[in-house]
Amino acid sequence: MLGALLTTAPAASAADPDHFEHRHRNVRISSGRIYPKVLEIHSNDALVWINYSSRVARVSFDKSVAAKLKCNSRSAFGVTDDRLVSSRILGSQFASICNLSAGEYAYRVDLYSSSGDAVSARSFEGKIVVE
Repeated sequence: MLGALLTTAPAASAADPDHFEHRHRNVRISSGRIYPKVLEIHSNDALVWINYSSRVARVSFDKSVAAKLKCNSRSAFGVTDDRLVSSRILGSQFASICNLSAGEYAYRVDLYSSSGDAVSARSFEGKIVVE
């Protein structure tokens, strides 16, 4: 009977609200590098930066990237005078950004010695390529 139930259940389709056509993609932050430096994703992929270092991290893009976001909310990101900047990412935490339109986006990860530091101890450059 269970076999009959399993074979007659409807297959997931693109119209099914519980069926998602995206992947979770991440950039890993360590105290010595980010990986990968260049990440190719699709426009519907979920994108997160995970901080594996013991320092406080922030991810930032040029302010113009805010116009390329495909959502009403910037998630963990906000616009400053000249940058689109994530909230503080403590060790073992992450920040996500909503979907980006197709294009190439240069970004910077700054690591700080502590949460109150105004000047970063290290910086890394990366790029997100959205198809």
